[in-house]
Amino acid sequence: MIIPQIPFLGLDKDQIDKIWVKEGYGLEANIFDGRSLFEEDFLYKFNETLSYAKSLNPSLLTLHFPTDNADYVNNKEIKEKLYKFIEIALKHEVAGITLHANQFLSVEEYQKYNLTDSRKRVIEVLASLDDDLKDTPLWIGIENLPIIGNLGDDFDPIFVYPKDFEELTQLKLKHIGITWDICHWSITYLTHLSISKLYRDKDFAIDNYFEFFDLQDFVNHYHFSSFKHLTIPYSEIRCIEGQLPRDGSIDETLLKRVVVEINKSYVNKKIGMTFEVQEEDYTNRSTSWKTLEWFGDIIDGEQTI
Repeated sequence: MIIPQIPFLGLDKDQIDKIWVKEGYGLEANIFDGRSLFEEDFLYKFNETLSYAKSLNPSLLTLHFPTDNADYVNNKEIKEKLYKFIEIALKHEVAGITLHANQFLSVEEYQKYNLTDSRKRVIEVLASLDDDLKDTPLWIGIENLPIIGNLGDDFDPIFVYPKDFEELTQLKLKHIGITWDICHWSITYLTHLSISKLYRDKDFAIDNYFEFFDLQDFVNHYHFSSFKHLTIPYSEIRCIEGQLPRDGSIDETLLKRVVVEINKSYVNKKIGMTFEVQEEDYTNRSTSWKTLEWFGDIIDGEQTI
């Protein structure tokens, strides 16, 4: 069974929709910027917000570690903050944490970047983290990123394609799995498809949108939304994530089929799916509820791939 979740700023309990929780759905507490981890009142505010969230008894509570200014692979202080983040998660009996590789590069830096060695380094750090998590119930879901950032000026290229997770999954770590972001993958897929059409190069296209299902045994968690517009370096076009499925650039039919297939795969167990949709006011949500309505229509319709 899929448990729909909504994200909220982990330092602002007013963003928690109590009706959402009362209806039986879940929550995901986000900290966006690594600089927040160093603020004097961070621990107090984060613990207070999580205590409040737990008091509402959500069906599932997960966390999201910062992405900006949060390179835990190369920065010792950030790595220490990651371990403190994990302590907080365990204290509040959180199910799991979504974590990016956090290896952001500019377009220029990427041209000379040793991706293979860098990915190995990240995986080494994750393997060590897995060992440190022994005897805990916590999972860490490593998230796939889109082929390029939303502004077209940076990359986090470590985990983009399903094949990028191959070395990680071969280790069969107990606590380290995958958070598969369907929106990010849709951006990557459609970017490839568009370029292949432009250059009439079928080999560049991704043959199967659903190839990420090969990773399903390793997936702890899903993120879900659509997006508008594709960007490439120097295009000055912004990709806007967090859109309703019917309003996005990716074929809505693909998203419907994904939801149906995931739901079929979790008949006898539960998995969270965070609706990472944009709201005009995160204390008075509407897009989340519209996404849930769309989601329910798909499940009830029993559509098949």
